[in-house]
Amino acid sequence: MPTKTRLENDVRSALQHDPRLEHPELIAVYVDGIGTVVLHGAVTTLSERVAAVTDAREVDGVFEVIADDLRIHPPIGAGHADDEIRAAAIQRVIDDSRITSNHIHLRGSRGWVKLTGYVREEAERAAAVDDVASITGVVGVTDRIEVR
Repeated sequence: MPTKTRLENDVRSALQHDPRLEHPELIAVYVDGIGTVVLHGAVTTLSERVAAVTDAREVDGVFEVIADDLRIHPPIGAGHADDEIRAAAIQRVIDDSRITSNHIHLRGSRGWVKLTGYVREEAERAAAVDDVASITGVVGVTDRIEVR
């Protein structure tokens, strides 16, 4: 089993080498004695948060990742009204060639977007969630899309 220090260094290295993370130095890494990694700090988008958690999970010797204190803080001046976020999300889903369904609906409040409706394939659902999560100003996504 890797040591606590080695796991911390391996997770930090994984974060530093991920081009999806704009400022990996803002993410603090703590490892307990049994392979649980705790991430603290800030990222600018939900997709960065997901990337950081994925990176930590992929490190050999990590059994669990807790990211409750890894907060999403959009850049200063990047505050987006819910209507702007919703419009950007709708456009991104419409423009995505991986999504053929016309039955995806979006609602949002304070940066949190809820997706409902249905699609024919799991890949469409995943693409819609990824599209919305990558929009600046989105701090969370609730996925209620059904695959039929």
